[in-house]
Amino acid sequence: MLFIDRLNANKIACHLTYKDCFEQTVKTLLLLFPYLALLLLSACISSEGIVPQSDVPADSSYQLSEHVQDIQEDAAWPTDQWWQCFQDEQLNQLMQLAVSQSPSVQEAQSRIRLATSLAAQTDAALSPTIDAEGQINRKRWPTDYFYGPGELGGTSSWNNTGLLSLHYDPDIWHKNAMQSEVALSEIKKQTAKSQIAKLNIESALISAYIQLSLNNAELELAKQAVNSYQEKLDVIKTQLTMGLNTEVAVYQAETQLADAEAKFEAVKDHIVTARHTIAALLGKDPAFADSINTPHLQLIDEVSLPSHIPAELLGHRPDVVASRWLVFSANKHIDIAHTAFYPNINLSAAIGFMAVNGGMFSVFSHDKLTYEAGPAISLPIFDAGRIRGQLSAATANYDMAVALYRKTLSDAMQQISDSAVSLKSAISQSTTLASAIKASHQAYIHANDAYNVGLTDYLPVLDARLAWLQQQFFSQQINAQALQYRADLIIALGGGLTVANDSPQQAALQYQVPR
Repeated sequence: MLFIDRLNANKIACHLTYKDCFEQTVKTLLLLFPYLALLLLSACISSEGIVPQSDVPADSSYQLSEHVQDIQEDAAWPTDQWWQCFQDEQLNQLMQLAVSQSPSVQEAQSRIRLATSLAAQTDAALSPTIDAEGQINRKRWPTDYFYGPGELGGTSSWNNTGLLSLHYDPDIWHKNAMQSEVALSEIKKQTAKSQIAKLNIESALISAYIQLSLNNAELELAKQAVNSYQEKLDVIKTQLTMGLNTEVAVYQAETQLADAEAKFEAVKDHIVTARHTIAALLGKDPAFADSINTPHLQLIDEVSLPSHIPAELLGHRPDVVASRWLVFSANKHIDIAHTAFYPNINLSAAIGFMAVNGGMFSVFSHDKLTYEAGPAISLPIFDAGRIRGQLSAATANYDMAVALYRKTLSDAMQQISDSAVSLKSAISQSTTLASAIKASHQAYIHANDAYNVGLTDYLPVLDARLAWLQQQFFSQQINAQALQYRADLIIALGGGLTVANDSPQQAALQYQVPR
């Protein structure tokens, strides 16, 4: 009797139209949804007690030292072609080549393209997906009792399907939207890192170029020193034959000459090495080094800094910008990890035709139409601590990102302070050495005059000339240091980068407890 009732019910159900079935399904889901949602929310695993332990520092919490503040002026920030302040045309050309052809910069540009491609994939999750599938099969049905389909056993028929399906994640907890923001932040971070790579190449190139400039200046001085020590040895040997000097003086002069010759050879080697370094930074072979001429760098004997450095530094230093985007991403990952504690709802629907009998194209008849639609709901009830562990890992990553941001800010302020103080000191030393060079040159002139009138022999003249050369050695080294410190200061100020609009706001970096 029960079997007959079910059969009659099925017969009645068969007379319902597709529209009636769909409306009935929707009404049932709408009635059940509030109760089901309440049940699911009450069963969620708790995220209580898992929060970051770090706060993002305010920009004003970092200040320059007193030694730097007394030289701070309302100077302009560096431009993107900051090296032009050295007034060396060859350097301008080499910098352009370095920026356009350096393998490191090209690699950084590739990382930007990769991040952009991954962001496009992530954005796709915000939109519904529509798929179509079809199948045309000619099937022979077995007569086996276990596998056989009943009436179709021992026959052949078309087993065809054609379906159009739709899947959509309503993203009620904004997980997909936040993942899209993370992907966008990765593009911003990689863009900042490409600027870091550019600055690193520029920094390495200017350092090698300054070293080449110093070595070329030293080479001429070293050559003059060798000639002077050779003259000194010849004079002492002549005096020895006349009984006016000793063999000890000869040995001492020979030692001094050997040292000068060794230094001369070392300087020549340094020139070749510096040229090879420049060629490598440009992605060129060592043969390119032969085309690099002697540098002619100009030293600017003043020190000035922009005002409001701590506040405006965020828009000028690429490493600071990159670390801010890292904190932003880590903060979003915490919010994403929180969504794993909530119910996940996906919507899907499909419509099409299915047939296992009839002709090849009879599947497209009205009575073969089929459809399905409805939500899929999942909820974590017990996972042995997996999603709490994921949230804990996300908060730990946030703390590490904040710590890196603090260190980046601290290092940036230190680099500015150190470079400014060192540049000021080098310029002061250069002024002092200029006086020393002038005095030693006057001593050489007077020694030569005394020799010409017969008051002394030639050794005091050579000693005065060597002392003058030594002061010039010191001066060239101090000038090179001043050039390097100025380049370091410019790079510490961001090297002309301006990304004020590409840095996340302070509020977006600070973790907020979900409501």
